[in-house]
Amino acid sequence: MVGATDRLSPLDGRDADGRLIDRLVEVALAQPEVLALADRERSVRFADVVFEAEAVRAAVAEAEDAGRPVCVLRTPGVDAVIAVVGVIASGAPMVVLDPTTPAARLRHYVELAGARVCVSDAAHADVAAEVCPVVLLPGRGPDGQDLQEVAAALRSTPHGSGDTVSIVYTSGSTGLPKGVFSAAGTALHDTWTNSSGSGCYGPGDVVANLLPMGFDAGLKTALGGLLAGSTQQLFDPRTCPVPELAGWLREVGASVLIASPAIMRGVVATLPPGDRLETLTRVSMGGETVHAAQLAAIRSVVGPGCEIRNRYGSTETGLLSEFRLMPGDPLPAGAVPVGRSVEGMHFAVEDEQGQRHEHGTGRLVVSSRWLTEGYWGAREATAAAYSGPVDGVRSFRTNDVARIDEDGCVTLLGRTDHSVKIRGHLVAPGEVDAALFALPEVREAVVVGVEAGGQTRLVAYVVPAVQRLDAATVRRAVREVLPGFMVPQDVVLLPALPRTERGKLDRSALPPPPPRTATTPPGTDWERVVAAEFARALGLDEVGLHDDFFELGGDSLAAEALLAAMGTQMDVPARLLSTTLLQESPTVASFAEAVRRRRAPEHPTMVRLRAEGSRPPLFCIAGAGGVAVGFRSLALRLGPDQPVWALQAHGMENRGRPDWSVQAIARRHLAAVRTVQPHGPYRLAGHSLGGIVALEMAHQLRAAGEEVALLAVLDSFPPGRKTSPPAIDGGLLRRVKQIGALALTGIVPDAGKGHYLRFYRQGMFLQRRYQGAAWDGRTLVLVARDDPDATARARWSSHLTGEWALHEVPGNHTGMLHEPDVGRVAELVAAELDAVVNSGRRPGHGAP
Repeated sequence: MVGATDRLSPLDGRDADGRLIDRLVEVALAQPEVLALADRERSVRFADVVFEAEAVRAAVAEAEDAGRPVCVLRTPGVDAVIAVVGVIASGAPMVVLDPTTPAARLRHYVELAGARVCVSDAAHADVAAEVCPVVLLPGRGPDGQDLQEVAAALRSTPHGSGDTVSIVYTSGSTGLPKGVFSAAGTALHDTWTNSSGSGCYGPGDVVANLLPMGFDAGLKTALGGLLAGSTQQLFDPRTCPVPELAGWLREVGASVLIASPAIMRGVVATLPPGDRLETLTRVSMGGETVHAAQLAAIRSVVGPGCEIRNRYGSTETGLLSEFRLMPGDPLPAGAVPVGRSVEGMHFAVEDEQGQRHEHGTGRLVVSSRWLTEGYWGAREATAAAYSGPVDGVRSFRTNDVARIDEDGCVTLLGRTDHSVKIRGHLVAPGEVDAALFALPEVREAVVVGVEAGGQTRLVAYVVPAVQRLDAATVRRAVREVLPGFMVPQDVVLLPALPRTERGKLDRSALPPPPPRTATTPPGTDWERVVAAEFARALGLDEVGLHDDFFELGGDSLAAEALLAAMGTQMDVPARLLSTTLLQESPTVASFAEAVRRRRAPEHPTMVRLRAEGSRPPLFCIAGAGGVAVGFRSLALRLGPDQPVWALQAHGMENRGRPDWSVQAIARRHLAAVRTVQPHGPYRLAGHSLGGIVALEMAHQLRAAGEEVALLAVLDSFPPGRKTSPPAIDGGLLRRVKQIGALALTGIVPDAGKGHYLRFYRQGMFLQRRYQGAAWDGRTLVLVARDDPDATARARWSSHLTGEWALHEVPGNHTGMLHEPDVGRVAELVAAELDAVVNSGRRPGHGAP
């Protein structure tokens, strides 16, 4: 990429009194060879933007009179941005139509705007023809043009800073979309505050823009990069897999990332442990409430010098304020403030009596000379929301309740109307009401937002007009006309909606939505791992065994995050993972079983949990009925520099006869281990039966002349029949059945938990038969204090004759390897791994 030129003056706040296209031409003439825009398909210089935008301008000018709105319906990316510039240069107010929006809704936007011409491309020409009578497919202009001449043509249409350049449709509390129209001066001021006015980006920066242009923030960012003279890299997370984002950011050398908090959650979730987005110096996000935990997660995947910005604005106002978390700053508690107002914006709060105050709590009001003009073709709606001007300053009453501190810092507290945020999108339930009322099967309906567990979901109360109507049919019908995030997650069928004595809808009398089913905890290691990945992808603390991924709010981005994590971090082949599989098996239980039956790991007994890192590897051995990926949480906690491999019983994930002695299991595991680490010193850790197997592996390694630096025994019964519980119990008939099941372990398939139960009983049978010699090497013994067998599992003193330490850890036998209890286990294991490097550090002996 050619660097920015010194001939370009930074965008200045005073430029807002000028013309938007004049500034763009100034940038292009100052740095014509600098890369301006790029997406996954093509890249263009600033000179190219002028050439191609002029071709659009000329086509629009020939087809439509200046001043009448013109639509843009193109594949998101370089060509769409250029079309936007060309339409603005023609003097026509520009309306961006998002290709992911249903055609019926697009047609409604076109009718409200009064547009008749649409600039499109071959991929969307048919849809454009459905919504507009005239469709333009401009070329990119002839080669060999003179830049100065083309630039003069691009700026030839006379218009000033007060002329309308864009109409952006947003949800309204009436249930109908409203078109917010902006003047050139407003767009220029917003561009300046977003970029150089706030020090976020400017000439020489590579800005990764992940915001759709159909939204105001995405449109202003697309224009902002051009007017500020930055290089803008475009990535649409709706069509490009989020797991590819990290590599793409490195490839393009992005210094600034602009995305929604929801996308940032997807980025963090799909990054491999220890991976960092080291090229970024600034991350900017906005559109929904951000909590301190999310800032901490973002900090963990960016470089130490990266600053994070939490921004606040609206379609009616542009950027209003930002909270900047600089490197080294402490994290705020709870919800992150939206910070102080940007230059040119002034905040106040309005109390219940309509009085405005500089500080305190109330409805947030913003005043500025740079507000948008109002709602296109809707004078009453404009008059209700906007007031003024007074000395050139107008005010806008937001629907946000906020607190303004004495120092001017703003914290948002909620909404004054019924609008709700669903996965980062502001949704007016009235729009969903309108879609439901349009269905012939529905007599009346109302949609409300219900918050539970820190998340908001849409609940539709529907009065059927037919005898048979189910929730699935309602959701399906809504999905055909509205985006996925606006589809109600719960549908409650009622004989009638409750009303007041005056006949008005009584929202307070609506019955509570159906409660979420009681959470059933996962029953096996594999289910626990899958449940943890569900929770991580959905941004939840926990997910139950029978919880449905999509009912919990999972969308395509969350599904991508889940599948990427399963594929890259748990050795599940990509060919086994698809959104279709997740749709067919949406619960933890069904998805875990579906993947288990299909999974055939490269090595049937060993799984790579983390291969990178400069330290010697740690090999973890699963217990009876346990799976290798059960150590995933421990591996994550041990840090990015510690390689971790885990082993499980032969036949667990591949049909085959299991080993029938602890010695045979140890031999098989050592053969796998030595493909990764041919020689010692070795570090071994085993959970439950795995602790016994690890002990036998240590003996076999020493017999082969190898050194074992550390043996970690994690909640294991000591060897011997006296300390181990019986594998077979009950009456004669029950015992015969259990013996028969044991004989078929790993050979005859068994569904669900039965598969793991067979391996569990088989492992316990082997443990009781194993005596084992005493071990004189360095040993760490951890016992789960909340388990009823804790005392028996701590009786290792007669089996360990060397240096050893015993510690109790929180949790029960299975929970100690999973969040939140695994933290203490990881801390103690990490300390011993460090100690074997530092020979001067010795463990204590004997007692906890």
